[in-house]
Amino acid sequence: MGDIQPLRIEDATSAAELDALYARAPLGLGLVDRELRFVRVNPALADMNGVPPEAHVGRKVWDLVPDLRATAEPILLRVIESGEPLRDVAITGTTLAYPGQIREWREQFYPIFADTGEVTGIGIICEDVTEQRRQDRELRESEDQLRRVLDQLFAFVGVLTLDGHVDYANRAPLEAAGLALADVVGRPFWDAPWWSYDTAVQDRLKAAVASAGTGQVVRYDVPVQLGDALVTIDFQLAPLRDATGQIAGLIPSGTVIEERVQAERALRALADDLEMTVARRTAALHEANAQLTDEIARREATQDALIRSQKMEAMGRLVAGVAHDFNNILAAVLSGLALIGRRIDDPDALKLVDMSTNAAMRGTGLVKQLLAFARQQRLDPERIDVATFLAELEPLLHVSAGSGISVTIENDGQCGAIMADAAQLQSALLNLVINARDAMPDGGSICIVARMIRVPGDVVGCELADGDYAAISVIDNGSGMTPEVLARVAEPFFTTKQPGKGTGLGVSMVHGFTHQSGGGLAIESEPGKGTAMTLFLPRLAEGQGIVQ
Repeated sequence: MGDIQPLRIEDATSAAELDALYARAPLGLGLVDRELRFVRVNPALADMNGVPPEAHVGRKVWDLVPDLRATAEPILLRVIESGEPLRDVAITGTTLAYPGQIREWREQFYPIFADTGEVTGIGIICEDVTEQRRQDRELRESEDQLRRVLDQLFAFVGVLTLDGHVDYANRAPLEAAGLALADVVGRPFWDAPWWSYDTAVQDRLKAAVASAGTGQVVRYDVPVQLGDALVTIDFQLAPLRDATGQIAGLIPSGTVIEERVQAERALRALADDLEMTVARRTAALHEANAQLTDEIARREATQDALIRSQKMEAMGRLVAGVAHDFNNILAAVLSGLALIGRRIDDPDALKLVDMSTNAAMRGTGLVKQLLAFARQQRLDPERIDVATFLAELEPLLHVSAGSGISVTIENDGQCGAIMADAAQLQSALLNLVINARDAMPDGGSICIVARMIRVPGDVVGCELADGDYAAISVIDNGSGMTPEVLARVAEPFFTTKQPGKGTGLGVSMVHGFTHQSGGGLAIESEPGKGTAMTLFLPRLAEGQGIVQ
């Protein structure tokens, strides 16, 4: 019960309230005066004494419970003399309610003061704890018996608090490790000497305690330190529930399985040897198969590359022949148109001559694109500083991309100078920017990245001779290309655009230009991830000029 401050009889608000309190209280309540005569008792206290409540009033305590005088009288007199309460006082003896039976009570004695400060009596709170003490003794005897039984077991058994501290351990694990119960009680289970050999084992035990505290049963094999030896046990940690089903503690237990573990290790070693033999032979077979697969892949790749090269070479020869013949025809047409223009004065006729001349000139432009693909166009290589070239070209690139697309240029500052035809390089970059723009009808971004690469060493994505190159990439975040389209994108007249939207010569012209300039073109693209087209052009060494 909680602390009760000393009371004064005059503080009671009414006799009716006191009567109601006394009548309902489950504990024995009473008031005695300075002469230790009962002033008032409740029914519970009267039942303990075996005398009706009204028979108590005015009689001395010892007249009703003489057997308790020797124990209780000194205590009551001390309260009156000192004015200090006494709490949780154990008193044993007999009363008329239980003749011949030794009962035990837990009592509280509180002094009652008058206004003058004098102790005028004592308030008594009495609780019969006889049955509780008997149950406690029976529980202790039962626990002692259980401990004696557990101590006869060879298995390891213990009890832990909910936070994992050792409350009990049976004899087997203690004797096996040369320990006494006092060496482990009160310590965290994982800090006990059984587990001190390995912090990883201790951490796993901490996790097991946390899991068992939530109601789980944890079980695994673990070595335990017994003296100088490590012995494997089948370990289990389970929750200990009280009568209401609540988890009140944890029960660790273990059984030695060292012989079984040794047998399993021997069997496992035999199985491992067999598995290693099979694995070696399987690995050898896989290696041979992988070599064969790689060789097939290499040959197929070489064959594909040869076929593509032959195809492009054949197309180049065909296109070159057609372009030269077409160019001769256009030259004749242009010459004839020039003569006609000089001999007529009719304005309408001259207008038709100009229109025809312009159409023929567009034809010569197409011939140049075809020759670029066939790598037979006339180039005028010059020394080009990549950074300066891109900076000067940037305004034109923005115009070509349109208002809905952002264009950025990134330069690693290492490209230096290259050897190329400036007009063809400008045309190639503009072609690629326009293609990127067309792949982003809803807008997007184009990034032109210039960097130096070295072959061999850097991954370039196309065949290049050894040396240093300026790599200029046009990267968009457009719709990208399927593998089927990517395989044909450099072919002349191949296009995915709507009729009238493109000739299909843009990428093929860039391809021919880069190869004729001693470099190459690499294309990377995936549907939905955009496209990156990279021009590789030979980089001039410091101070190197152009050799015609």
